[in-house]
Amino acid sequence: MTDTSTDSSTDTGAFSLAFTGEGAGAGPLTWAQSVMWGPMQWFGKEANQFNIGRALVLPAPVAPDRLTVVLRDLVETHQTLRTRYVQRADGPRQEVAASGAYDVVVVDDQGDPARVGDELVATLSEAAFDHEAQWPLRVGWARDRAGRISAVALVGSHLAFDGWAFTTLTGLLLDRLTGPPSTPAAPPSGQAAPSPAPAAPPAARPAGGVPQPLTQAAFQQSPAGQQTSRLGLRHWEQGLSVAPASMFDLPTAPTGGQPVERHLLDSAAVTAAATALATRTRTSFSTVLLALTTLILTAYNGHHTAVFKLIAGNRLDRDSRDLIALNTLDALLVHRVDDDVDLLTAIRNLHRPAFDAYRRAQCDPAEVRRVVERVGRRRGVAFDLSAYFNNGHRGSDWATTDPDPGPDRLAVLRRDSHYSRLEPLSKSDMRFYVAASNLGDGRCRLGLLVDTAYLPGALGETVIRGIETLLCDAVAKEVRVAEIAGRIGLTPARRGSDWVSTPAGWVRPQAVADLVGEVAGGVPAAALVDPAGDGGVTVYVAASERSPRELHRRVLDALPGRPGVAAPAGYVVCRSVPPAGAGPDAWRDVPVLARGSGRDA
Repeated sequence: MTDTSTDSSTDTGAFSLAFTGEGAGAGPLTWAQSVMWGPMQWFGKEANQFNIGRALVLPAPVAPDRLTVVLRDLVETHQTLRTRYVQRADGPRQEVAASGAYDVVVVDDQGDPARVGDELVATLSEAAFDHEAQWPLRVGWARDRAGRISAVALVGSHLAFDGWAFTTLTGLLLDRLTGPPSTPAAPPSGQAAPSPAPAAPPAARPAGGVPQPLTQAAFQQSPAGQQTSRLGLRHWEQGLSVAPASMFDLPTAPTGGQPVERHLLDSAAVTAAATALATRTRTSFSTVLLALTTLILTAYNGHHTAVFKLIAGNRLDRDSRDLIALNTLDALLVHRVDDDVDLLTAIRNLHRPAFDAYRRAQCDPAEVRRVVERVGRRRGVAFDLSAYFNNGHRGSDWATTDPDPGPDRLAVLRRDSHYSRLEPLSKSDMRFYVAASNLGDGRCRLGLLVDTAYLPGALGETVIRGIETLLCDAVAKEVRVAEIAGRIGLTPARRGSDWVSTPAGWVRPQAVADLVGEVAGGVPAAALVDPAGDGGVTVYVAASERSPRELHRRVLDALPGRPGVAAPAGYVVCRSVPPAGAGPDAWRDVPVLARGSGRDA
């Protein structure tokens, strides 16, 4: 180990921390890694927004040798810290190395380890990870004038860590640095001493060791893992069979080059009010926030059914709780919203559907994609599942000093709420995302991401402040679901008379007709809505050589990326077009070459 750092307060340095561990090998990605792999590739250099960082200011500075011993033991014990994620001919894989080295950045703490630690985290977070060439963790530390370590900076890739895993890692590091010095335990390098406590059924923990992602991936491919997946896939199929195709079948607004806004609200009032409502409804903090999130978005977009992806950690057994690796999956929530109830009833109504969604999140994401595609083609839609909710707090205890606050107390707490905005993004695979995290001291941080093409103007701030407003109002008085928009100053989206509500969601019939005419070769087409039906659209198209079945297949292929458009319920291929100026209904009188739904029998 060579220390190239200097004693200058302005220079930085680095040294190489070598490690040698056991358990090297390669295997498929875990389900959670597979979910994150696609977005990481899609975002490219902009994937740095997913980096997870934290600066640890040590209560008392420690000698560099002590920190290197602790770091080396953690790297050798946990496969994630010595894993590279690579694209191979048979798909993406995780490859665990037996040996290697970490380049640790060293800076002077300049007498202010907290500030310098935060700055070091920011520096280490600037670039996205090159997962084929880099370890998924970046390490740096700040030293005082005596050469002791006063702060440690850690930055992890979201392909390797979720919030739980990163918190576990930083907790282990801090515990070992602040406790009495000790020598790593006696078991073979790369494994921790076995615990006397009984372990859960083997999902990620090899015998006598710590849980590892390679073992987790192997379990997921096993018959037991596949049975778990089948139960989850059944939940997805049932939900998608009645879900709207998109929560964003809306007229779009013009945007600039950075259309994705990010809003933050730090609020002790949110913690106190949501905790009180969870107690009253006998639900949970997460259910309360999720209910408000779904109700506000449906109040805006005019939907009666919400479809959300929930970020599910599901660390329900000892193996998953101890696993230092990404373990989050997408859970599907499809929930019918009742406008004619009060807010507390709406919260209670959501609790069981949310529980079922989280419970069935454990399934193969490749198979989920196939289910989404299959159900979408059967229903004649391309699903846009881009509304998300994430309760990022570890555990269920949101400690608050005000378990049953009154209106006056909530008003005081709200005066200390802090709203801010992060730099906007050029793109995101989410159109709407609400996240909650626990800042400690009784404060909840609400984060909101919105695509301003669908929620333009000041709607982002209205939504995030509106969650706080509704929570506090509901503690003091009855709040009806139908009143939500008015209470928070939310103006619902306006659709013209050329939009209709269908089982697939809101559809603009002329856009459906334009799509059919386009795939038919650029010929005229018109959409007629059955006034006595359920809003189903029939498209009449002129002189196409395509059969209804061929037209339907081409429409399905062209649907992705077009919110507000769905395949028509029926196709009528006409011999000619109506006379000029005759109007849409004249299509009914044109001689017909073929008609049908286009669906397979």
